Amino acid sequence: MLFRNHTHRNHLHKNGVVRRTKLMKMVVHQTVILARVIVTEFRNFFLILITIFATSCCILYFQYPRADLPHQHLTWLQTAYYTWLMIFFENPLPFVDHWLISPLFFLLPILGLVTVAEGVVHMGNLLFQQKRYSKEWQKMIAGSLEGHIVVCGLGNVGVRVVQHLLRMEEKVVAIEREESARFIKEVENYQVPVLVGDARDGSTLEKANVAKAKAIICVTDNDLANLESALTARELNPHIKIVIRMFDQKLAKKIEKSLGIGAAYSSSARSSRLFAQAAVDENILDSFEFGGTIINAYQLIVAPNTNLVGSTVDDIRNKHEVTVLLHEMQDGNLDWNPSPNNVLSVGDRLLIMTDRDGLKRLEQSSKPLVAWKES
Repeated sequence: MLFRNHTHRNHLHKNGVVRRTKLMKMVVHQTVILARVIVTEFRNFFLILITIFATSCCILYFQYPRADLPHQHLTWLQTAYYTWLMIFFENPLPFVDHWLISPLFFLLPILGLVTVAEGVVHMGNLLFQQKRYSKEWQKMIAGSLEGHIVVCGLGNVGVRVVQHLLRMEEKVVAIEREESARFIKEVENYQVPVLVGDARDGSTLEKANVAKAKAIICVTDNDLANLESALTARELNPHIKIVIRMFDQKLAKKIEKSLGIGAAYSSSARSSRLFAQAAVDENILDSFEFGGTIINAYQLIVAPNTNLVGSTVDDIRNKHEVTVLLHEMQDGNLDWNPSPNNVLSVGDRLLIMTDRDGLKRLEQSSKPLVAWKES
């Protein structure tokens, strides 16, 4: 009992650490997004300000008469400091009637006033848009991202693609043609920017910053729209990875080979496999073909009154000739690449990779033991 209580406390502590870590990641992520948007939105303003500041420093340093200085000496650091003060209505230097220098005494304070006003108004607007997570804010986020993945189409498939990408901690921008689409609000709640527009239109893809994206996934319910969106994205970014959804399996294969598209998947082909594996065994999580063999991702649940109880991970590997990837204990603890000496208890789960023959061998061990009755 003491051991179980100690394990439970450790599990609660780990859950608390995970929650705090996720919260910290979320805060850092939001801060990074805000900083990226600020840099993007204020880029031209900063360039103009820096140019004017640098030009003013050069004029003061090279043209201001040293005899009029209080200490008759001027360094670059002092010049930058004096220029900064002049921008904010300070007058650290005596006025000099010089055609290059005298305009600075009038223009720099005006520049400072415009800088403060523009900065306050623009920053206030950004924070307001961020709080509302408005369409304008989402466009700003999308335009500032790099190395992200663009998902075109927010139907039943598209929204699940977004969910999986977020679990993989990828940056995502979504595009949906219909403003009234049912999943737009849900995706926005994930803090994923959603652009309403036609993904076949180059301007829409430019707003999603496809030129700096690492991949685009086209999963609308229209094969031609998916193909056109993919080709337009390839024009904007020749190195982008393309994944498209196709209803016609033969067409999908032809497109994948002839157009150099990374992956073209037929929805019917993918779903038919899921239906088939569910009919064979509900514990088959997924399957794929490799080297001409169907490989299954299988969850083995340790049920009471079976040979699995008390066995070790090594027993499962050797007896059934399968690969054990993950051991989930009954208390929720996960052990990746588990030790061969891990003992299985009722309620534990193993993630196993195996072929069809391995599934048959595992099926035998999962059957309940025969209960002998006295005659």
